[in-house]
Amino acid sequence: MLKDTGENIYQQALAESVHFSLKTTNSNIEKGGLRLAQSQALDLPYISARTLLADNLLVPTDYQANAGKTATIFKAVKAAQLNEDPSEAEDEFKRNAAALKPHLKTAFSQPFSAGLDNIDIRMRQLLIPKDGGYCSISPLSAAGVNLLLNAEVDALKEQHKIAGKNSKLKNIQTAVFGIGGSNPQNVGSLVRAMQRPIVLASPSLKPETRMAFQYFYKGFDYEISNAYINHEMYIELTDYASKLIEQQKLSKALGFHDAGVYAPFSTMEKRGEELSTIRKVLDDVLAQGQRILAILKTVEDQLPAHNALERKSFWSHPRVSTLAQGLINPELQQFDDWKILFADDLAARIIKHRYWKKEIKNNVEITLSEADAKSFLSRQIQELLK
Repeated sequence: MLKDTGENIYQQALAESVHFSLKTTNSNIEKGGLRLAQSQALDLPYISARTLLADNLLVPTDYQANAGKTATIFKAVKAAQLNEDPSEAEDEFKRNAAALKPHLKTAFSQPFSAGLDNIDIRMRQLLIPKDGGYCSISPLSAAGVNLLLNAEVDALKEQHKIAGKNSKLKNIQTAVFGIGGSNPQNVGSLVRAMQRPIVLASPSLKPETRMAFQYFYKGFDYEISNAYINHEMYIELTDYASKLIEQQKLSKALGFHDAGVYAPFSTMEKRGEELSTIRKVLDDVLAQGQRILAILKTVEDQLPAHNALERKSFWSHPRVSTLAQGLINPELQQFDDWKILFADDLAARIIKHRYWKKEIKNNVEITLSEADAKSFLSRQIQELLK
């Protein structure tokens, strides 16, 4: 029998105990909390108070606030819930702990809540969209879950320690949080278990996935890479720049520029060589766009749907430049406006490239109109894009 003290203080302490206490959020909050019933068990592959109940584990409860001898009284409640043997406690404590055990099933038969009529301003709040508005949710942690979890973590750490280097278990890292303030007992008897949370690295995207989303939202800036990585290509482009500059020089000297003729001494053979050289640069740049497209296709199912984000190209955010969108999406390369935009841009980059500047430097007697060269190259590129 429970000791009679005017009211059954031990049984009352159990009846008013909670899984989730408001004071774990802030010790200055008015007492309150809620206790789950066994009927609220949830069978999911996650660790929570409800899923532990589904595994038929007793998740220990705690008092709402420490008033008077609450912490002392609750030692018997804790011992009864955890099936501890209070061997060093006084006889009265042992008797009360043992007498409480039959009442545990009754305590968890119905859900219980207290102090939830008004939410304290100190409570954290999450605003979750719902039905065109928002639902305010204040998250709480169950100290009893931490207690059970810490016991498992300690056991695994001990196994890891015994096995040493041959252990197949990874050492589980835990942190130290100052939950409960300077006197955790005022918040709860189990709150110290909340001070040792497991430290987990946040989920991270694979580099390829991260890069794919970067291309979707920001596009990319192409480069004339062959001139850097292929020495023979560099020589070929340098030679082409030299010949084009010479053509422009002669054309200007003979007055052909006034008639709109910029390559008067070009032959079919030379023209074929010119187009072949430009084609190599063009193919390399277009291939860069196709490599980006291949990367984007790996996250196709994660990209926004058209009805969620209206855009010209499925593979690019609307704010991505039209030029980059076309390089990534071959369907856009069929439009004349894009061809002109791209041809002008590529022509401008070619004449500003280092092999071009090299020829200007080495042939200081040759003067070249940048506008003329750009216009000539742009037309060549547009012809190759047909």
